[in-house]
Formats: sequence, structure tokens, C-alpha cells
Amino acid sequence: MKVLIDRNIEINAITHKTKLTQQVLRWGPHNQIVEVLQRAHFPPRADESFRKEQIPYLITLCAFAKKGKLQFFTSDELRMEKLRQKRRCDGYLGVNLLQDVAVHSVRCPVKRLILFAPTGNVGVTEDEQMEFFRSIRDPRFLKIRNVMGDAHIDDAFHLWTAEEARLDALLTMDQRFWRVVNQKKKMIGSTIPVVTPKKLGEHLNAKPTNIEKLAAEINSFT
Repeated sequence: MKVLIDRNIEINAITHKTKLTQQVLRWGPHNQIVEVLQRAHFPPRADESFRKEQIPYLITLCAFAKKGKLQFFTSDELRMEKLRQKRRCDGYLGVNLLQDVAVHSVRCPVKRLILFAPTGNVGVTEDEQMEFFRSIRDPRFLKIRNVMGDAHIDDAFHLWTAEEARLDALLTMDQRFWRVVNQKKKMIGSTIPVVTPKKLGEHLNAKPTNIEKLAAEINSFT
């Protein structure tokens, strides 16, 4: 099964990070303060019930991808989102569910100029990306965009990308996007289902994975 992964999937795949904590060691009559690396879990907040429900299934799907039961894909425009955003770093002791998962690339339906140069970059900013999306006049993209609304113009482009690449699904943890596209499924008429980790996991008869049990099994020093 070939799946385009939304940028928020990559973000939520980092479930634990490395942090420095100060600990006091007793050395004879003296106390010594040392900094120790520890694995820190950053779980969803109490009010983030949707994320709390999705992450155990995301763990299972990433394990499936490692075993070759799923193929994950990204695109140039999704990479541009990643480039702009502040990166969450898992560090040496952290847990990134996508570590060792091969993420393949698909071509975007429309290409644009992106330039990195010492004198200044071209096409990198969010405004430039949104301007590019608004300039597209392909009938299929315009239909998706018009049905979903301009608040989801980037999501419309990613869905169109998945269609053109003939993938099997678009995986997201953007609850608003998922709700809109499924509420207007008939109007959009897409061949690509937009699914959450839980929905895809249930489709594959997969069971959710306990995140703390997984983290305990990962020994960063081996």
C-alpha cells in the first residue's frame, strides 16, 4: 500500500526527545552536580484527545513501513513545509518512529522554481508557496480547491499530488483537513482516501502500540 504522509505525520512521529537534567552525585564528603542525558516523553496534552487516540496507531503503521508492509511517500512541496518549520529534534536518546523508515518521493503535478543562493532564496517562504498554489489553473486542482476552500489550499495540492501519483491513501493527523475532506467526499470525487492513523490501522486490522512500552524496549546505547 502506497501512502503519502502529511507533514504533521513526521512531526508527531517524534514522541520522545533528549534532554539534559542535573543530578547530584555524592563523592565522599562532597556533592558533585553533573548533567545527565535522559529520554523525555512529550505526550499529547489532556485536551488533545484526537492526537492521543492517533499516536498508538501511528506507531504500528511506522512498524509496518519498516517491515515493508506499507510504503511511505513525500513530495517537494511537503519538503518545503518541513524546511520552513522549526524542527523537533529527537536527539541521541529520543524516539522518532520514522527512523530507519524509507520515505520515497513522488513528483508534484506542477513544478516551480526553487532556488537557494547566497544572495537570497527564491520560492522558499510560505507566501511564495501559497502564491504558487493560487496560480495553478488545472481543472482538477481547481475543483478540489473550490470544494475544500482556500484555508486548505495546501491540503488540496497534496491530495491532487497523491491522485496524480496514483497512490493508495493520504495519511494525516490534521483533524480539520480530515473532517472537511470526508464531509465533502462526494463533491471532491477523489480516488484517494484521506485517512488518519487510526482509520488506516483499522483498515489493515492493525492493533495500537503502547508508546511507553516501545520506548522502554529501545536501548539507545546498543
